Amino acid sequence: MASFSKYKTTEGVFWLIRITLTDPVTREKRKTTRRGFKKLSDAKFAAKQLEAEEASLSKNSKSHYFYKNIFLEFEEEYSKHLKPSTIYRKSVDFKKWILPTFGEKRLKEITKKDCQKYIDFMSTQLKSYKPIVIQARNVFDYAVRNDYIESSPFNNTVYPKTTIFEEDQKLEKFWDKEQSIYFLERLKATDTLKQYALFRTLLLTGMRKGELLALQENDMHDDTQSISITKTLFYDEDGNYQLLKPKTSSSNRDIHLDSETFTVLKDLVRQNKKLRLISGEKVKHKFIFIKESSFDPFRNSYVNEVLNKLCKRFELPRITVHGLRHSCASLLFAAGADIKVVQKLLGHAHIETTLNIYTHVTTEAIEKTTDLLINYLNEPTKKSSGSHMGVTALKKQKNHPN
Repeated sequence: MASFSKYKTTEGVFWLIRITLTDPVTREKRKTTRRGFKKLSDAKFAAKQLEAEEASLSKNSKSHYFYKNIFLEFEEEYSKHLKPSTIYRKSVDFKKWILPTFGEKRLKEITKKDCQKYIDFMSTQLKSYKPIVIQARNVFDYAVRNDYIESSPFNNTVYPKTTIFEEDQKLEKFWDKEQSIYFLERLKATDTLKQYALFRTLLLTGMRKGELLALQENDMHDDTQSISITKTLFYDEDGNYQLLKPKTSSSNRDIHLDSETFTVLKDLVRQNKKLRLISGEKVKHKFIFIKESSFDPFRNSYVNEVLNKLCKRFELPRITVHGLRHSCASLLFAAGADIKVVQKLLGHAHIETTLNIYTHVTTEAIEKTTDLLINYLNEPTKKSSGSHMGVTALKKQKNHPN
């Protein structure tokens, strides 16, 4: 409540305000005096403005909080509904890409200009930068929902129309038939049974690496020569592995294996059993792809590291593990497989994902076919009687029959 008093100075008579306000951060009461008003009406108007400002700050009391503090609140809320692997991945993204920019700033200090600058910066750092921007924006949306701020500074920001990344880099690179065969032949001839089994399975089944590393001996079925995908592997920050549900319900599937792949996996299972017998180690989960020192499954990063080395050693185009999955789909399409069958084999939840790969593959096939046509047309024409007669010659023959 404000009180008003007159006071005199050598310059004349003025009005002052005495008002008690609440600190928006500490919530402590503090007395404030404002002087220099020539009219009582001016003093009352100023008092109403101070009270309105206090009410706004009280409503949005956490606008003075640092972004990193609100992020922790937000993280606690959304983590209740996500898998540990997703929480971990998002946490890594926040620490690397978001908190360095916004973490030490108060919510009320972050402007639309700051957010637009952030979007423009991220577009130069990552091909798939938009999910990171959305994560940063979600914290502000959470603050708005909880009345910490009135509106998000990300409102009305825009994504750049073009980025420094080429359009053709949006899809993973993949190997063709000749490269795939060469890779498997070299791998079989020069590497270990485990490496051959691992990458042959990835390339010929299109499994995700988390699905492959989660495979256990009881997932293999001798009667049907198949393997069941029912889980995915995740390592947390403390280095402990967890077995989680697959990415989507469509990811639960049985995959029929060719005879060689099935035989190689069975050989690897027998090798693992011998190792356990020699060591006397009792294990909770009998994984197929294991560290021989601990019988634990490999980390996801291990597969990437080995594949990079193999690409270099075999002088093949560098490809990611997801690129092997793309290669599998490409080979299936080239062999004439139905799109719905490929979708089920790869465990795609949406047919659009499968169609994107199909479109990419068929586009390349069309380009190669066009090249074949041009090469054919550029070949020297062989002289012959009748069969290769030009249009003009045919007309002359028609107009002047023998």
